[in-house]
Amino acid sequence: MPWRWVTLPRIITAVLLLIGLPLFLRMPPWCDVTLYQLAARNILHGGIHYQDVFDTNLPGYVWIITGLYAFFGASAVAVRVMDVVVVTGVVLLLDRLAQRGGATVAMRGWTIATATLFYLFAVEMAHAQRDTWMALPALAAVLLRVRRAGGTYEPTAGGHFRAAITEGLLWGAAVWLKPHVILMAAAVWLLSIRYLCGGGWSGRRGLIGDFLGNLVGGGVVGLAGIGWLVASGAGPAFVEVFTRWNPKYLELVRLEFDDRVAQELFWFPPWSLGLVLTVPLAIAAVLDAAPWRSRATALTVPGPLSRWLPWWLWDTTASAEARWVRGILAGFYLVWAAQAFFLQRGFQYVHVVETLLMFSLWAAHRWAWVLLGWGWLLLTSSVGLLADYSGLVKDQLEQLHQRDRQRYWPRHPLFRPERLALWPQCWRCDLSDAERWALWDQLRLHPPHEAAISWQELGEVAAFLRQQRVTDREVIAWFDSPHAVYLLLDIEPGFRFMHVYTALTIASRGVRTANGQCPVLAALSQQHQARFVVNDLEWSALFYERDPEQVAALRGPARHPPHDLLPAFTPHETLFPFNQPTLFRSRHGTGRYIVHQLVTRGDGPPVQRSTAPD
Repeated sequence: MPWRWVTLPRIITAVLLLIGLPLFLRMPPWCDVTLYQLAARNILHGGIHYQDVFDTNLPGYVWIITGLYAFFGASAVAVRVMDVVVVTGVVLLLDRLAQRGGATVAMRGWTIATATLFYLFAVEMAHAQRDTWMALPALAAVLLRVRRAGGTYEPTAGGHFRAAITEGLLWGAAVWLKPHVILMAAAVWLLSIRYLCGGGWSGRRGLIGDFLGNLVGGGVVGLAGIGWLVASGAGPAFVEVFTRWNPKYLELVRLEFDDRVAQELFWFPPWSLGLVLTVPLAIAAVLDAAPWRSRATALTVPGPLSRWLPWWLWDTTASAEARWVRGILAGFYLVWAAQAFFLQRGFQYVHVVETLLMFSLWAAHRWAWVLLGWGWLLLTSSVGLLADYSGLVKDQLEQLHQRDRQRYWPRHPLFRPERLALWPQCWRCDLSDAERWALWDQLRLHPPHEAAISWQELGEVAAFLRQQRVTDREVIAWFDSPHAVYLLLDIEPGFRFMHVYTALTIASRGVRTANGQCPVLAALSQQHQARFVVNDLEWSALFYERDPEQVAALRGPARHPPHDLLPAFTPHETLFPFNQPTLFRSRHGTGRYIVHQLVTRGDGPPVQRSTAPD
């Protein structure tokens, strides 16, 4: 049976790495990466984070990107190599946890192969993100905790205290990447403390020692981070962001909840559908681990599901430690999935680790469910490839609703010959800027969107602005993707907001300056050095994404070149920056990016959206 083969998944993993890794390393950076590269550049040039570059997140990711920028500059490949290192570490840690939970060698091999198939070929939004990177120290802390229970450890308060300090250091490092990890840390601690410390007076002393050890370790890392905020001068702006902006950010999460429900099972087709089976499995695993029992009791009394369910439905022969590890892994998964759904906005990268955890939890329980996903992808991708050569098959696919095709008939990038044909070019080290931007655009997997950068067109904008001899703070990049032009020109940003639309959306919930202004527009009015604004027509398309004809009109050719380069259909032409004179438009007057001469600093665009991207 394929799920019992050991060599085949190893061969598949090697082939996937050979094909996918060069393509992955040459994929374009997402706009989040370019934002943090600008933040790193600002810090290295003596700027103050949060004050000079707006950011709603803790600075852990910025520190890492700053280190990479110091050695490699604004290198997308350097960030992606770091991402490969981090994700490899995450997958290996999950593999060790699955092994301790009872996974067979064959299932571990298939899990690693599936993780490779999934991550290397995901859309670029999912790559090099804080959620994935914070999983590395978090899972390292979990593995250390699991090893404490599996080996010889000191069953004393002092022994627990010393062992927990290292775990606390790791959890603290993860918190600086994203504070949501505190929830996972609390879940792991609660599910494991009784098993680790036992009962009675000694158990209570062990519990206190373990808690204090975690607290001390986390506190050390926390104080170090606070020290950096104070020493760098970022403290006041940091407090402003976290007290005035972030509560409004959470309101957006609640407003978008209905859209999140519709999206939840379709982030990564077909893998995300596994949530339906994994949540009950995880709940059952937590119950079978019986976290309310001490280790001594667990060694002699099987878990409830191990007693009640038949062997063909549940691994009734698992050891006490294996059941306990499965419970820890399951609890970690459940809390991760819950916080991703209830506390975060609808972005794919939030669910990457959730998906990897799902693969490992299946492996720990010796379920070969991943092979169902492989079969599904093989079938749907083959049909998609066949449609390139058969008009009949193509017509049948096109009769399906576009959303149904994306959700239930995904076509894996391995079945796109035009993409695989770029593989030899990915090995070239002598690419010019223009060649690299062209390769990025060809390798991009994310569909057209306001946050997805069109690199060749932005390169054209940069060339035009160089002809205007722009210098620091003379260019303002509006909306969310044009800010990468600052990197291409190697100039200081026109103002502190990089993801302008995101900032405007948060500010629309009630963030105001002392005199009642929108902070984004107030910052705009103070930039007296600015001469040019880079506009993005894809922003307007967000409002009409359910109407292809309107979207096509929004992307239409210039209506009165060379003086008026906006499309004939421009619903926001009375609002900034559409109301500024146009000087240049990419793609010879047909592209998405428009350069305006900055004459007035009027009202910003509306920020309410009728629908969320799906």
